[in-house]
Amino acid sequence: MAKKVVAKKPAAKKPAAKKKAKPSKAAKPAKKAVAKKPAAKKPATKKPAASPAPRASSSAPSPEVARERREDIATRAAATRPVVEELGAITVPSGTLAIFDIGLYGYMPRDALEPAIIKCAVPADRPLTVTGTRVARGRFADCWDHVSIDLAQGDVYNSKKLGEAGVDFARFVCMDHGALDHWQHEDSLDGLADVVFWGRDEGLLARALRAPRTKEGYGWLDLSLADAEAKVFEAEILKAENKWLLNIDFRPHSHHFQALAAARANPSGAGVITLAGTQMMLVFTSWGDGVFPIYLDLDHEDRPVRVRIQLATEESNAAMRAVN
Repeated sequence: MAKKVVAKKPAAKKPAAKKKAKPSKAAKPAKKAVAKKPAAKKPATKKPAASPAPRASSSAPSPEVARERREDIATRAAATRPVVEELGAITVPSGTLAIFDIGLYGYMPRDALEPAIIKCAVPADRPLTVTGTRVARGRFADCWDHVSIDLAQGDVYNSKKLGEAGVDFARFVCMDHGALDHWQHEDSLDGLADVVFWGRDEGLLARALRAPRTKEGYGWLDLSLADAEAKVFEAEILKAENKWLLNIDFRPHSHHFQALAAARANPSGAGVITLAGTQMMLVFTSWGDGVFPIYLDLDHEDRPVRVRIQLATEESNAAMRAVN
């Protein structure tokens, strides 16, 4: 007998659990905006009112005021203008000026010396003034910037180079070229001579020889040539034996001696002597030895105004700095 199928009761479904609603996050309360205090404004500084420009006087200055202004301008201009020193005058009756180191005459024959002489045509009918202008500033303010032989009045607009003078004895002459034939460089004109010595050990030699003091050191003046030569010989022996440091100078009274004596006696270092009826001048360079350019300065119409010996150069400054 078939079994009776009993239908199963469907399982009762449990009611779905209700999902708890998540509490929504409460919005954060907005921060209260704090009102910023307005920055304290600095009181604006008032610009001073521009004063009205002074009105130009319609009336011209009085003659006295105008004159004072002109004098003031002239005074200031003169203060900045180079000071020109008058050194003396020379004469050149042959019309040919010669400029060179006269010290070379004692070491070179005349024909060998001739190419070293700078020559220039100059007026022959009157004396020519020689002037000097110093550097006037810096370490070498007292040295010559240039020495000039004045030929005519006028302003310099152009220059022509005549040549360069080689100087080995710290001196040069301005003279008539024709008078050079009468120059006696070493032969005494009066049969006399001086002997002068100077240097670190001058006092030791002076005591040994009982030599009187001179302007340049010690020695004897106006000796006969024989006596002067004997003094030089004795002084040289003592100097060598004792290894003394000093200079001994034998100076016969020649034309060279006269020119050097005149230049040494002049604070400007320039001396004038007479030679064969002419006036010539010897000038110490103030820079020592060197090679110095010589120019013919011209006016606006190319007429000669002066012969200029340019002593302050880059080379002379460098040489002076090397020994000072």
